[in-house]
Amino acid sequence: METPNTPSTAAALDPPAWLAAEPDGATTAAMPSAAIPAGLRDATDIRLRDGTPVRIRAIRRSDLELERRFVAGLSRRTRYLRLLSGRDLLPGELERWTDIDPAREIAVVAVANDGGSEQEIGVARCAVDDEAPARWDFAIVVADAWQGQGLGEALLRRLMQCADEAGVASLSGLTLSENHRMLSLARRLGFTARREPGDAALTRVEKRLRA
Repeated sequence: METPNTPSTAAALDPPAWLAAEPDGATTAAMPSAAIPAGLRDATDIRLRDGTPVRIRAIRRSDLELERRFVAGLSRRTRYLRLLSGRDLLPGELERWTDIDPAREIAVVAVANDGGSEQEIGVARCAVDDEAPARWDFAIVVADAWQGQGLGEALLRRLMQCADEAGVASLSGLTLSENHRMLSLARRLGFTARREPGDAALTRVEKRLRA
């Protein structure tokens, strides 16, 4: 699902649980542009394939409880695909996912109306890779009940837009090689895919956003 210290649109089939890289949260590089991407300043309203209205907006520190409920509702399989393991969340992980550093991270959430209050149904995020500051590691996950509605693509497209506006040169991430639906989505959006050297179970997807 989300990534420790992460910074962690609508047409194609969502992957069961879009996952990508696991940023380590080091603190050396900064966002290439001081400007806040328009995609983070402004919320966007979309409709899923079944007509459900959904809002995509920047994540907020006040979203901690929304994030907690979102993570708790993910199936074991979805969590495994996102975290690349069956591990439990680390202490403070949820807080890091909602209280992001805007100089190093971008995160957007998809929310739907749930009886007059917001329900988080998906999230996408990226964070600077300190070993290659022009490249940002990214991750995306959609709640189980909302998969197959085009939300995964909507989130990934918005993340790409925000990253491009922020001056990020490329997005890159790791996924399980068995996650064929995710790999298909990535390729449709122009990402290249290659097996991770030394570990055939992992595939790296990458897309250059600017020269």
